Amino acid sequence: MNARQAGKGEGGAGPVIMILAAASLWSTIGIASVYSGAPLLASLVRSVVAAAAAIPIYRSFNKAAAAAGASLGFLFGIYSTAAAVAGVGLAAFLLYTAPLWTAIFSLVIGETPGRLGLAGLGMISAAVAIAMIDAVSGGASLLGVALGLASGASYGAYISIARLFSRAGMGRDVSYGALPYATIITVPLFLISISRGLVVMPSQFVKPMAAGAYLGVLCTVVPYRLFSLGVSRLRATLAAMLATLEPVLAAVWGYVFLGQVPNAYEYAIYALITAALIVSSLEAR
Repeated sequence: MNARQAGKGEGGAGPVIMILAAASLWSTIGIASVYSGAPLLASLVRSVVAAAAAIPIYRSFNKAAAAAGASLGFLFGIYSTAAAVAGVGLAAFLLYTAPLWTAIFSLVIGETPGRLGLAGLGMISAAVAIAMIDAVSGGASLLGVALGLASGASYGAYISIARLFSRAGMGRDVSYGALPYATIITVPLFLISISRGLVVMPSQFVKPMAAGAYLGVLCTVVPYRLFSLGVSRLRATLAAMLATLEPVLAAVWGYVFLGQVPNAYEYAIYALITAALIVSSLEAR
């Protein structure tokens, strides 16, 4: 099959636009979380709004949906907090250390990466080491880096769970079916934040509620749908490469809207993780 035939088989520009649109919407999660003033409350509202939108589409009552939903709940809460503490760009790129954690989780079920995958994992590991050096030297928040890596681990756990159950024909269970279960985690996280005095007063709930609604609809339900439609008509390799637009745009929004300028360590992290994502995605071929 030549390149022209492959392009026709993949549906032309439509699927590409869908993937890029999904990545663009996801790239605004950090900005919305910071502007909310209360990331954990915004995450709770996000999970409730996403659940309300997902339940009419697909309901699932099994361990696959619950496990995937729990990992999404951690992801929603931790990533939003990481963006507020570490900075939008750094948090977004640390989120994309997910392939490292996915590889670790996958070893449990007997999967091992190939040479390109190992090369990508090596780059991500180097980026993690640089992030820790940056934090220890005072260039970045140590708590922020830890939260960013934890969000990557949560994302990696979700990817591993989704892959495992999707192979058993339970793809919808771990996508739309999982969203209602995210509240299992976001509710306790929110209650913990209240107990520690980390939540704004009730009179200041408007911003986090609005941000949470935005996150639930335009950063969860809509982009998940766009991505699923796009990836069904594209090679997984190309879809993964296009999705790398998300952390790049997130860093741009952090600079434009919050004046967050990356230091030399962070530029190195961005470059390594972007290269690792591209190299690792090639292995899918």
